[in-house]
Amino acid sequence: MEKVGEVLRAARQAKGISLREVEEATKIRLRYLEALEKGEYNQIPGRVYALGFVRSYARYLGLDVHAVMQQFKQEYPTEEDNNPVEEQRLAAKGYAREKRRHWLLVPAVLLVLWGINWLYNHYRPSLDQSASPPQPQVTEPAPVAPAPQQPVTEPPPVGTTPQVQGVEVKVRASGDCWVGVTVDGKNDFAGVLKAGESRIFQGKEKIIVTLGSAGAVEVTINGQVQPSLGRVGDVVTFEATKDSSQAKIMRKR
Repeated sequence: MEKVGEVLRAARQAKGISLREVEEATKIRLRYLEALEKGEYNQIPGRVYALGFVRSYARYLGLDVHAVMQQFKQEYPTEEDNNPVEEQRLAAKGYAREKRRHWLLVPAVLLVLWGINWLYNHYRPSLDQSASPPQPQVTEPAPVAPAPQQPVTEPPPVGTTPQVQGVEVKVRASGDCWVGVTVDGKNDFAGVLKAGESRIFQGKEKIIVTLGSAGAVEVTINGQVQPSLGRVGDVVTFEATKDSSQAKIMRKR
C-alpha cells in the first residue's frame, strides 16, 4: 500500500504541478511539502500541523480527503505536541481555582443582598410618610379632588460584580493561512482560513495559536490589534492569556 507522501507526489506529478505552485496555492512552505512527500514527518513542527498540511494538500489535489487523513493517522499515530499532559494539568488546576473563587463570591453576594433588603425595609416607612402630602381642609361642602400621590423613590440597584471575561483571540486572514488553535489545553481548530475569512476563539485561561503564514493574518487579543507577528510563510506559535492583551511568541520558524 502506497504511503501518503507517495500518493500526494503521484497526484501532483499526474497534474503536472510543481511544488512551488503548491506552496503558492496552499501557503504551506516548500520544505514541509517536500517532507510530506518523502515521509520525513520529523521535519514538520508537530503532528497537529502535519495533519493540517496533509488536509490542505489533499484538498488542493482533489483527492479523497477523508481517506487520505485516515491513512496518514495510521502512519503518524504518535502525538508530538510540547508537554500536552502538563498543559492539561495546568488547565485543570486553573479551572479548579476559578471554580473555588466563584463559590467564595456566593456568601459575599448574599450578605450584600441581605443588607440592601434590611436598609430598604428600615427606611421605607419614613419615605412613605414624607412622600404623602397633607390632605387639604375642606371649609365648604364641595368635592375636592385628592392630591396625586408622589412615587416612592426606591434605592438604586447595587451593581453586581462583573464576570471574568477570560481570553479572546480573533484571527482575520488577508491571504490563505493554515491555523491551529488550542483552547485551555484542548485542540479547538485546525484548518485553512481563506483570504477575507475570520474566526474568534474564546477561553477561560489560555489560548495557543499556530499560524502557517503569520504575515497573511491580522491577530486581535482581548480587543487589542497586534503588530505583525511575522512575514508571509513564517510559521509562528504564540500564546494569549486572560491577563494580557499582548501575544507571547513561543516559537517562530
